[in-house]
Amino acid sequence: MDHPFRSAAVGGFNKQDVLTFLEAQAKQAAQTQQDFQTRLEEAEQQRDALRQERDSLSAQLEEVRRELETARQSRDSLSVQLEQAEQELSASRKQAEQLAREVERLRRDRDELRQQVEAVRPDAQAYVELKERTAGVELEAHRRAQAIQEKAERDAQKARRQVEQWFQRVEREYDALCSRVEATVSHAASELEKAGASLDQLSELMSSQGDALDGVRRAYSATELGRPEAPMPIDEE
Repeated sequence: MDHPFRSAAVGGFNKQDVLTFLEAQAKQAAQTQQDFQTRLEEAEQQRDALRQERDSLSAQLEEVRRELETARQSRDSLSVQLEQAEQELSASRKQAEQLAREVERLRRDRDELRQQVEAVRPDAQAYVELKERTAGVELEAHRRAQAIQEKAERDAQKARRQVEQWFQRVEREYDALCSRVEATVSHAASELEKAGASLDQLSELMSSQGDALDGVRRAYSATELGRPEAPMPIDEE
């Protein structure tokens, strides 16, 4: 190995050269270690960035997978819708063909009706004139009907007011009659109560008179029992 050591006067190398060399090697080693540490940190940063990018790409991939699945489902749904649309289109085409035939038939009918209209145009003109004449009659009839209806409504209102007045009068008379009946019933009840009291007094009097008569009968009966028998009559010869 080459080295910049100078030989010493007494065997070996120059001490200062050795120290200088060692310092230089230490500095170089330190610098190398620092460079390696810097590259290591940069590599770790790159690794972390790559991991984050990988995670982001994984998330994006999962999102793409979900979107792909959604797209597949949408595709299937659209396929069903497309099939339904094709069926509806086929049905619409059939309906369009049927409508075209119907339009053609209606055109023929229209042409025939035009011919018939041309044939009956004079009669139609007469109908218009008749309609104009009858319009006035209908208007007058409508006015008369309206006048009759208004009169009927006025008569009905008048009759309604009369009926209401009659009901009010009947209610007043009914209330007065009820008052008189209540007064009569109250008076009759009072008289009946008085008559009942009189009957009670008469009953008591008759009861007392009956007791007195019973006493007289008993006294009379006792007198009859104590009386001596009458003497037998004497036969005269």
